Amino acid sequence: MRQLLFKKYAVPFALLFSLFLLLSCEKKTDSVLDPVQSAPFVLDASFSITVVNTDTITLSGVRKPNDLLTIRGVASLRAFHPLGKNEIAAVNYSVTGDPLSSVAGEGTLHDDGIFPDRLANDSIYSGYAQFQIPRVVVGKLTISLWSENSTGQLSNTVLLPISIVRLNHPPVISQLVAPSTINLASTTSFTITLKVFDPDGQQDIQSVSRYTPSGKVLPLTAVNDSIYAETVSLVPPPDPGSYLFRFRAVDRSNDSSNVLTQIIVITNEVIAN
Repeated sequence: MRQLLFKKYAVPFALLFSLFLLLSCEKKTDSVLDPVQSAPFVLDASFSITVVNTDTITLSGVRKPNDLLTIRGVASLRAFHPLGKNEIAAVNYSVTGDPLSSVAGEGTLHDDGIFPDRLANDSIYSGYAQFQIPRVVVGKLTISLWSENSTGQLSNTVLLPISIVRLNHPPVISQLVAPSTINLASTTSFTITLKVFDPDGQQDIQSVSRYTPSGKVLPLTAVNDSIYAETVSLVPPPDPGSYLFRFRAVDRSNDSSNVLTQIIVITNEVIAN
């Protein structure tokens, strides 16, 4: 009889006992552990700058290697939280990279409708992301973007590349117009012109000069954006002979153009009537 009762109730008893064990192992809602679902997450991140040619940035007329350059672009991302937007405490960015010894810039993005953010409370966080680098820095930087909740839990991080390059091109001078012979008996001055072109834009031309054999540097004057001229005075008159004229242009990165030369022979021949 006992064996029959045991066989009859053994299976239901085992099922009830297993259910009891499962319920006793279930995590209580008041656990001190914070569930994974409370962390925010981000996507659709972007930064308006992908390549920076620092040779296009001029601070004080001449580009110096120790110049500290400020780079600013617009960063944006979409941030969500499973429990609602109010759970997102901050959306952050930082700029780092192997060529740098420290963080180049860091800050926060906002969803407040203040430019460059387009619309408030649409879960798209935007702002100006700014960083500073010495002009000598060349290489790959990274802007990191992420969000965090009120307890400091971090979202996934989006990494976007920034290339820092120096692509300066030296100026080119051409079309030198100068006399080959000057007669002091009939001339007290003469004008030399040449054309200067800079692939990075005419505003990149720092100076156009004539260099004398004795080491003098004499500037030419811009007639327009590409033609430069020098008027050479022969008062008091120089000694007759051959004179070497050398011309060169320099851009704001102190890169030199090609050199054009002209030998001008000065004579003092009396013109017969």
